Amino acid sequence: MEFSEPMLLKLESQRRSPSAVAKRERYLALLQPTSGERILDIGCGSGAFCREVAPFVAPGGRVVGIDREPAAIDVAARLSILDDETVLRFSQADAHDLPFPDESFDAVVCISVLGFCQDPLQVLGQARRVLRPGGLLLAANADEDTRVYNGHDRALGRQITRAMADRGLDPWLGRRLAPLLTAAGFAVEREVALADLERDYAPESAGYLHARLWREHLLGAGIGGEEYERWLADLAACAQEGSYCYSVVTYACLARRAS
Repeated sequence: MEFSEPMLLKLESQRRSPSAVAKRERYLALLQPTSGERILDIGCGSGAFCREVAPFVAPGGRVVGIDREPAAIDVAARLSILDDETVLRFSQADAHDLPFPDESFDAVVCISVLGFCQDPLQVLGQARRVLRPGGLLLAANADEDTRVYNGHDRALGRQITRAMADRGLDPWLGRRLAPLLTAAGFAVEREVALADLERDYAPESAGYLHARLWREHLLGAGIGGEEYERWLADLAACAQEGSYCYSVVTYACLARRAS
């Protein structure tokens, strides 16, 4: 699916939600970036994680964010205009064919990307190639079939969350992540399951934003406009009565290139 500038800006809003901020803190704790390191972020989107990592690698290090979408690079560069360009930069590139020399990075980050890739193993092979021996890969992906909302109309809720899950190429990438890394030649050192759990249905929450972010995809996947609006009204009704719930599980792995 295409990640246009309006969608990227909406995703940037979602990344400011409390649950998204907490998840990025866990990613930073896993990666533990230090000064002088060279870090590549594959599929950087609007550059949110790059901007958080950059202060840790300064001085002497560099964070490079790449994305296949020109709109993503434009948004990332614009949002990072006050950052030091010697530490943080962005460029358009295809993750299946990275334009970097062998062993040119100390760490690679690949968050919420592999489920949208035509060939995840090829992308991981490229990540391994540009990593120095002993370098780290932080990979994370939601398991889309664990994305759930509470609602009164269970049949409609299931229909919508299944359509939402299928917006990527592999909605089960999260549960397959660890063995995929092993197949690509990485040694998985740690695997964690991170659960978003929200009870607040508010504009700054991830669940609220996701319910609206994928509207066009849902309508294109066969959900009627009236059904979609009825589902949103159901979520609002659950929030009013105190029964609203949004949750999704993300699998994150820290892996190492052994040689």
